[in-house]
Amino acid sequence: MSVAAEPIWAVKPEKVEAVVKRLVEVGHPRKVFLFGSYVRGQTHRDSDLDVLVVADDTIENTRKESARLRRAVDDIRMSMDIVVVRESMFEALKDKIGLIYREAVRHGRLVYDAAAAA
Repeated sequence: MSVAAEPIWAVKPEKVEAVVKRLVEVGHPRKVFLFGSYVRGQTHRDSDLDVLVVADDTIENTRKESARLRRAVDDIRMSMDIVVVRESMFEALKDKIGLIYREAVRHGRLVYDAAAAA
């Protein structure tokens, strides 16, 4: 019996590290959180990487910034969702039940903090 090959888009620690590094280099975020199945250790064949990027308040359009960051990591073949939020919005909503920001803070992993890196 043969085992199916792992898909090229599989979420792997070395790819995750490369994505975070690139997001920091290109996006200059305030914070980066990983959350979801990868952080819980429950990845499967069709899992993706969930990333929350807390951007500076000077970012005018968070959707455009999310698309720009996604293009910056496009060569890293891995399924991922990148959500961008302005820092002031994140601070205002991070404790609101039902929002992704709360999930990232409570159950995710802070992998980059500009204040700590300074």
